[in-house]
Amino acid sequence: MPVFKYPVPRLAAQAVSDWSEELGAHLGCPAVEVRERSEAVMRFPLETVRMELMDGSSVEFRCAFFIVSDTKKAVAVFTEHCGHHVFPYHEAKVFIDGRLVYEQ
Repeated sequence: MPVFKYPVPRLAAQAVSDWSEELGAHLGCPAVEVRERSEAVMRFPLETVRMELMDGSSVEFRCAFFIVSDTKKAVAVFTEHCGHHVFPYHEAKVFIDGRLVYEQ
């Protein structure tokens, strides 16, 4: 994994590492390939992911996809330009282009 000086790339790289098994399953490749070549294997759809969280907060990302992990009790959102983010999944809702696709 490359070493990054600044927080956003460093945290994004950490999310890839932490979620490599789930990303591999989502992307159809081995987790080790995700960890070693994430830039090459990650493809971002032209979709908007909107998350609504239990406290009424919401966040929206373009060119993104999400993965839910019951084990981690979290939803990770991977974006092309705005880093990767992990949110608690308790009472979360995820929308793709305005359509509800996941509700915990």
